[in-house]
Amino acid sequence: MSDGMLDREQRGHVEVLTVRQAEVVQAEIIERLGHTIRKAIDLSDAACFVLDLSAVRFMTSGALGLIIHLHAQLAERDRAFVLAAATDDVASALQRARLAEVLPVYATVEEAVRDQACPPPGDS
Repeated sequence: MSDGMLDREQRGHVEVLTVRQAEVVQAEIIERLGHTIRKAIDLSDAACFVLDLSAVRFMTSGALGLIIHLHAQLAERDRAFVLAAATDDVASALQRARLAEVLPVYATVEEAVRDQACPPPGDS
């Protein structure tokens, strides 16, 4: 499923959310992306979510704040949220913001999906 800003793909008990916005910099883009991701999460019964950042070339601190907020919201609901496939500039921003200390960051989507040993919904 895709809405132009975000693609969704179910892989077993993991939902991969692929951001299609190259630059996540303007407040209205960040707000729209947050709304789109939250809606995708609400529509899914997955226990684990991988946010694929492979198409994102640049993001601001506001976008990083959104990621932290989404992670916290999902943790409260006993659902995992990890990042994957960040481009060099985005990976550098994640490192400077020390996000890897807060949530897992994987080099590839495949690695993130493989590492998420999530139980089927209702088995946790």
